[in-house]
Amino acid sequence: MTRTRITAIAIAAAGLAAGGAAAQETELGKEIYDSRCAVCHGAGGQGDGIVGELFAQKPRDLTLLAREEGGAFPFSAVYQSIDGRREIAGHGDSEMPVWGDYFMVEAIDDPTINPKDARHVTQGRILSVVYYLQSIQQP
Repeated sequence: MTRTRITAIAIAAAGLAAGGAAAQETELGKEIYDSRCAVCHGAGGQGDGIVGELFAQKPRDLTLLAREEGGAFPFSAVYQSIDGRREIAGHGDSEMPVWGDYFMVEAIDDPTINPKDARHVTQGRILSVVYYLQSIQQP
């Protein structure tokens, strides 16, 4: 198992064990969410974004993820959905961008980031969005 994979698993496990996210993680996650996700999923995450209305299937209400799982936020599944490793049936093959790939390209192209650290920066961005989504769950 590669060091990067071990790191990713450790980070995801830490997220699963965390009861909630710190303000810093949710702040960055909200910023990324607002710039990338809100157009489809809506500003409040309820699936009512302006672009989402164009899809055959309405984007998912992201505020109900924990409720739909019996009260437990599906941290790993959400991470994998954003990363692009988990197919989302309602999205078909092309409607949900593979954000992990986009974040990786941005990190590699950023001259302030060492290319060797691009995967870790990408994982951090995804984790920030997941923590933000965890913070907006409805009871």
